[in-house]
Amino acid sequence: MTLKIDITKKFKDFNLDIKLESKEGWLGLLGASGAGKSVTLKAIAGIITPDRGTIILNDRILFDSEKKINLPPQERRVGYLFQSYALFPHMTVEENIAFVIKGGRALKEKRTGESH
Repeated sequence: MTLKIDITKKFKDFNLDIKLESKEGWLGLLGASGAGKSVTLKAIAGIITPDRGTIILNDRILFDSEKKINLPPQERRVGYLFQSYALFPHMTVEENIAFVIKGGRALKEKRTGESH
């Protein structure tokens, strides 16, 4: 896996300015609470949009402010697991899973029923 990040994102009380490149193997983000680890991961996943910069994963541009590229989360092929649950409370687990599956009702029912 190769990952290149060079982004900035300004918030009211926090400014993220990160540049990193990882060419192979595992990558871990370590830092104190509030250092920007979660914001960086959310930017990679497409949950938040940086103010400027680029995010390239395996030679695929996920975000480039100059080229006006900003792939939606569904097209990035990046998994993101929230620290606290992020399920729709009014839906069952099966309905929450089906929500993110592309396709019609029959496909969703087939895919969510595969583990039964």
